[in-house]
Amino acid sequence: MKIYLLAIVLLCNTVAQSQPYTPDWESLDKRPVPAWFSNDKFGIFIHWGMYAVPGYTAKGNYSEWYQQYMQGRNDSAVLKYHKAKFGDRTYYDLAQDFKAELFNPDEWAKLFEKSGAKYIVLTSKHHDGYSLWPSAETRKAWDFPWTSVDVGPKRDLIGDLFAAVRKTSVRAGMYYSLYEWFNPLWKSDPARFAEQHTWPQMKDLINNYQPDVFWTDGDWDAPAELWKSQQFLAWLYNESPVKNKVVVNDRWGAGIRFHHGGIYTPEYQPDLDFEDHAWEESRGMGFSYGYNREEDAWDYNSTQSLILQLIDKVSRGGNFLLDIGPDEHGKIPPIMQDRLLQMGEWLKLNGEAIYNTRRWKTTSQWSAGRRDYTDRHGDMLLKITVDPDPGYAVKEVFYTYNPTGNNLYAILPRYPQSRKVMLKDMQLPMGTQPDLLSTGQSLTWKQVGANVEVQLPEYNPSSMKAPWAWVIRIKNYGAFAAKPQINAIYKDPLRPEVTIKAEPGAKIYYTTDGSTVTTKSSLYKAPFILGSTGPVKAMAVRAGMLPSGEAKSDFRVYNLMKAQPVSNTSPGLLYSYYEGENLDIRSVETGAALKKGTTSVINESLKQRKEKYGLLFTGYIRIGKQAMYEFFTSSDDGSQLYIDDELIVNNDGNHSMQERSGKALLAPGYHKIKLIYFDSGGGNGLKVQYRMEGGEKKEWEGEMMWH
Repeated sequence: MKIYLLAIVLLCNTVAQSQPYTPDWESLDKRPVPAWFSNDKFGIFIHWGMYAVPGYTAKGNYSEWYQQYMQGRNDSAVLKYHKAKFGDRTYYDLAQDFKAELFNPDEWAKLFEKSGAKYIVLTSKHHDGYSLWPSAETRKAWDFPWTSVDVGPKRDLIGDLFAAVRKTSVRAGMYYSLYEWFNPLWKSDPARFAEQHTWPQMKDLINNYQPDVFWTDGDWDAPAELWKSQQFLAWLYNESPVKNKVVVNDRWGAGIRFHHGGIYTPEYQPDLDFEDHAWEESRGMGFSYGYNREEDAWDYNSTQSLILQLIDKVSRGGNFLLDIGPDEHGKIPPIMQDRLLQMGEWLKLNGEAIYNTRRWKTTSQWSAGRRDYTDRHGDMLLKITVDPDPGYAVKEVFYTYNPTGNNLYAILPRYPQSRKVMLKDMQLPMGTQPDLLSTGQSLTWKQVGANVEVQLPEYNPSSMKAPWAWVIRIKNYGAFAAKPQINAIYKDPLRPEVTIKAEPGAKIYYTTDGSTVTTKSSLYKAPFILGSTGPVKAMAVRAGMLPSGEAKSDFRVYNLMKAQPVSNTSPGLLYSYYEGENLDIRSVETGAALKKGTTSVINESLKQRKEKYGLLFTGYIRIGKQAMYEFFTSSDDGSQLYIDDELIVNNDGNHSMQERSGKALLAPGYHKIKLIYFDSGGGNGLKVQYRMEGGEKKEWEGEMMWH
């Protein structure tokens, strides 16, 4: 009996050790992102499916959303196009025209490898439910053929492409939509849909194709609990055949993006930065992800623009997932092929500055008074400056760093007419020999105060190929101390106690007045109480290394916000309604309203059209008890909440549904509020909640709101 019990104990311990991740975010978020992803940097997104047959939407929209524009939103441009081209045929009827008769997976795979991309992400199934593999669940869900094996190409497109890609150095991954717009089971019973359709499909894809990337989407319409995302990820990390290599993203349920899961995935959000978390921004070469016949040559990013976007993301520690949209015949449009091949030319010469690199202590440097400018199709070409100073025609530099070789790379968007480059805040050791990475030519330099002036050779187009960006390599230089971590706890309910931690052996210097940290700033010795609202900045200094980059955290010191003297109040808030193509917080706040009125609710129900609108709510909230209150806004896209003219919750930006919060110590009585919200398209939503300290989160009740 003792031997039998011992065997059970050993078996249980073995199972526990082999399944370290439990189905909760606290455990799942501890799983490290596989190292290959942080090294590979550049991937290709492939939006290919039934929607390539119409291959159309108005510029500025996604053609892969054709069915939604047609059946869900009654988009006039799409309806007109469909009637003219296809008559009375339904969207589902078009599947027989998705022939893919010119699809040559080996040619695709060779193109991907030549582009310098290290991984691909193919849409296994988009929101229309059409599957690029013989899915048993798809066959059960529809009473007509709706997979690529049963209608159209009559082949397993995932299997064919994965087999071809795996003959090359490129990794094979896939995109998967959790939901389907018009699936009857999804519309009638989302929970059953998740259990009987989504889960079996995901396990089928993982077990049969063993992808290196599993990139989910369509998460916004239901919480992670409905999808049972935590349980699926625990299985994926503990038991699946790809548990050690697979990279997943953060789209696992409403409100999860940028908070949990794997890599964070901004989309057309170039200003987002996630310094302490792996991330990857995606975008199309034009605007649409799927093939869009409406887009012209000038709607596509130039090669230089795409290369600079890659450089920008890598300099900030991220990856770039660049999308292509093949047509219904299985051909990648020539303009897309051309862009990929040219990016490959540049990476062949300069890839050392991209692959296997990490974020350096300084990600970039800019000229004073810089201005942004756009390329031909109107998208921002990053933040490149036209510098008026002819002496140093390049003061815009991106930095990347390879910690294994201890090499620093300074990447220049333009070749300076003066051939001089000033690298700021840098002290090079004597004997350092920088070179031009693409040619190997040694470069001369001199120390000019706290900066380094590098002299480039005369520009020679016959030897200097791929003229889209230039890399100065500085060997055996760049090791830096890790940034300190700044945290605070509110032992005093009104003032935070600040703690700063750094790696062993490092000294920490800090400021609390917003000034730049230097070695002459205060030396951190012990936790301290912050006396006023504002930033705490810190820098770590360690012998034999460069000082760290500057860490910064903003903390609030709470003061009692007194009630406002108000009389003659009426129930509800005042609201103003706006519409526009390029709305943001400021344009809503200062614009001319199309409609005004009073309301007892704060949400998106006051909208007069489906997207691209704004709302401004003003009035007072009535507080019954003095306490610390926490306020929450969940919005898609941006929102800001002010109380007594102080910004309490800042949820600004173009983003999917996400929640932000802030606190305020409020006295009993009336407090002035202002809530600004805008939607820039592609889904919308607004919810405002609060809780008194120690209490439960609640919706704003009607009796709280007055004007």
